[in-house]
Amino acid sequence: MNDRLRDSLRELADIAQPADLYDGAVRRSRRIARREATVGTAAALAALALLASGLWRLPAHEAKEPALGLRSSAPASLAPLPRPTPAVPRNTAAPTHQAAKPPTALVRHKNRPQVAESTAAPESRALADLPGHVFYQQTGADPDVVRMSPDDGAVDTVLPKAPSAVGVSPDGNRIAYAIDGTLLVEPTGGTPEQVATGVNTADQPPAWSPDGDRLLVAAGAPAILQVGSGTLTPLGKQLASGQHFRWSGDGTTLVYATSYCSLKVAAGDSDAAVPVIGDRQPVDNPDGLAACKPTSVDATGQRVTVPLQTTGETGADSPDTADAVVDTVTGDVVSLPIAGSVVGAFFNPDGNLLVRSRKGTRTTLSLFAPDGTLLVQAKEPSELHGLNLLAYTR
Repeated sequence: MNDRLRDSLRELADIAQPADLYDGAVRRSRRIARREATVGTAAALAALALLASGLWRLPAHEAKEPALGLRSSAPASLAPLPRPTPAVPRNTAAPTHQAAKPPTALVRHKNRPQVAESTAAPESRALADLPGHVFYQQTGADPDVVRMSPDDGAVDTVLPKAPSAVGVSPDGNRIAYAIDGTLLVEPTGGTPEQVATGVNTADQPPAWSPDGDRLLVAAGAPAILQVGSGTLTPLGKQLASGQHFRWSGDGTTLVYATSYCSLKVAAGDSDAAVPVIGDRQPVDNPDGLAACKPTSVDATGQRVTVPLQTTGETGADSPDTADAVVDTVTGDVVSLPIAGSVVGAFFNPDGNLLVRSRKGTRTTLSLFAPDGTLLVQAKEPSELHGLNLLAYTR
């Protein structure tokens, strides 16, 4: 066995070639040096590029580490993060939703016509329960004057082709009008009687006193006529320029219009303007409301019915039928709890208010007591729809 091992080693020695280990080590070291030189050159070139671009500059403020108390130890969540609430800048008003208003009525100009929030429930819906008489007249020149008696529903023409503006007595039994300056009083269905001359009804229709004994007329100047005797007593000088005078139901107060369509209240020695109405200052009358022709006054003089208009209109252009109720103390337009639009309103001497309203093709008569109670609300007869409300009497 030892002989075979020696023979094998001899054969390997004959085949093997001599190798220089030193030269191999040198070559390997040179290859490593070349690679390191290449890497160092690339790093140097990158550093030069960074310096040239200016990106080497540090930010002005270093990021601060969050306070320990704000760190969370909870596991991360995949839910979307909540949106941050924008901060309210200092010295600015808070958003409107942060200052909620109480649930009250909408803010309005105080003199804007008000819309009722709800309608009232009447004590009766029967036309026959409406007391007194309702007077109407046609539109245009020479109108017929018509009386409707609710108790039986009768509609009668009581003055055909009225020659002037008319005044109906508080009991509904007499009508005053003028022909060529002559004032006549005619019982309904009777013979007219001459009571005065030199009367002009253009700016002052005959206005009856609540007791039915006197008429306020324009005879050169506003004056009070005693119907029985024909005696004329001019009003005071402070009232000489007034027009469309109307008596309160208790006879103590006169409400009238001025030439510039504002309202005034005369009682005893006082003569006070109704606020807002007719005021030419926009800051005081932002809606420009005016009233040139008051048509009736309640029992105390605190409310008046008027055809509401604007300050740009003149008395000659204003309508004759009242469509609003004005508070003479505040100048506010009174809200009426009815449906539809008001096409007529009239106080009788007792202070009851008759309101004529229209909604669609239906016209309704509503009677309110002085305390605001809705006494009657009934459908108006269709034959009266084309006429204007003229008066409401006992």
